Amino acid sequence: MSSERVMLAYKQIGDSNSEIALVFLHGSTMTKEGMMPVAESFTKYNCIAFDLTAHGESAGEEPYEITSFAEDVEYTVAQLQQKNIIGEKVVLLGYSMGGAITCEVALRKKLKLAGMVLLSSGADLNNYTPLVDELKKMPMEEFKSESIFSYLFGTDTPEEVQNMVTELLNATKVADEIGYGDLMTSNRYNKLVECEKIDIPALIVQGNDDKIVLPMAAVKTWMAIPGSELLMVPYKGHAAMIEDKELVKEKILSFVTKL
Repeated sequence: MSSERVMLAYKQIGDSNSEIALVFLHGSTMTKEGMMPVAESFTKYNCIAFDLTAHGESAGEEPYEITSFAEDVEYTVAQLQQKNIIGEKVVLLGYSMGGAITCEVALRKKLKLAGMVLLSSGADLNNYTPLVDELKKMPMEEFKSESIFSYLFGTDTPEEVQNMVTELLNATKVADEIGYGDLMTSNRYNKLVECEKIDIPALIVQGNDDKIVLPMAAVKTWMAIPGSELLMVPYKGHAAMIEDKELVKEKILSFVTKL
């Protein structure tokens, strides 16, 4: 990949005058549109959802490592701060692959963060993603993003919620080869040991019935990051942020209010 950084495309909603900017990073196979149902819960803050590198409206090549994603996030946040589109108080909220990127930004310390939120994610996506391990046996050309969507939900998620999430992801997903690359890039990431160096407030939200990123990934990350908080959402899966939207919203609001 070129050493030149990519200015990521974004969507901004909420209160642009808020001193706190909530920056949402989507997961594998997704674009910024997939994070909008979550961002819409926090409109008292300045909410920004990015298209990550080579996704949606953002340029660039699919990164092989999470670090390259992180560098473009850092660059774009810095540019938005210089243009006064967002202020100095930035909270990264990363879903799945976006959580790994959030961890990486926190570890690199090139960007001053007020806090971080990991949604259905962790600092080790190498040892706790059995579904991706199975996909490694499949040629990229055979992969279809929608084939993993049925694994998103917990045991008691209503059918209407499942249908809503599935339709949203199908309508806003990237090309299948990019989605496959995302999953492989995420699976290479393991910075669990380094997480003891993270020194900003951290919240980890995880469904206890997650089949894509196993709950132990969140538990191990919570144990590794000093002073971090963990919300384990009962009976919910990889889409816990939407499956139990109110519980997750209230926990994130409580976390952000203390920053």
